[in-house]
Amino acid sequence: MSALNCIRMVFALALPLFLCACAGKKTAPEYALPESGFRTPVSRAVQDRDVRKAERESMLTVYDPAERANRLVYNFNARFDRAVLLPVVAGYQFVFPAPVRTGVSNFIGNLNEVPRLANSAMQGSQTKVNLTVIRLFTNTVFGLGGLFDVATGLGFERQNEDFGQTLGVWGVPEGPYIVLPFYGPSNGRDTLGTAGDMVFSYYQMEYLFDLAGVSDHATAGYVNTGVRAVDTRADTPFRYYSTDTPFEYDILRFAYSKARFLQIME
Repeated sequence: MSALNCIRMVFALALPLFLCACAGKKTAPEYALPESGFRTPVSRAVQDRDVRKAERESMLTVYDPAERANRLVYNFNARFDRAVLLPVVAGYQFVFPAPVRTGVSNFIGNLNEVPRLANSAMQGSQTKVNLTVIRLFTNTVFGLGGLFDVATGLGFERQNEDFGQTLGVWGVPEGPYIVLPFYGPSNGRDTLGTAGDMVFSYYQMEYLFDLAGVSDHATAGYVNTGVRAVDTRADTPFRYYSTDTPFEYDILRFAYSKARFLQIME
């Protein structure tokens, strides 16, 4: 199950629960009735300590001790996304036709098979290792270096493994929820995993630049980072503040956390 599908599924399950929770905060009808000798109280006022206990024990609860700071970063990401990323993505989609964009995505995906292979091996999953090796070989040889995703058409699905998932398989706890600038939802474990993936990607690209005879590694690295960022955003349908709910932050936090849990349990 892909990360996007996991998030979509959990998002769909979480939204009704949040709406029910909001509805439950309305004043009970009996408190709105005038006092009379015929009225029998059927409920009691909820104490603050009971509310806090229910929140701690709720299945929707995600450990978010820095929520105030995280919301500020979330708002910054939303503004940056609208002001910079989405206009760049729109220009990219206007200039380059769909087949070219698909080829770019396939090529980047084929490069990413190497860290996926490493993480599959570190997780001890022989099945994922085998599938990733087959995908890498098939798309590199028969897909013109990865421009065409031949492997998926043959039934060999992509194994989206990263170092954050590897740490989870090793038993590292997820830690507090974190919203990273530019990157978005994360947690303590995934933040460390993202750093590990970035280091791996850096040395991978340095090796490929040397192999291709590229002399200016710095410029090539910036181009690589920019193209990856635009390609990732173009393939991500999520838009900030478009969910028509004031609880978008809460729902996304829950959806991300549960989606990551499901990915680690696969």
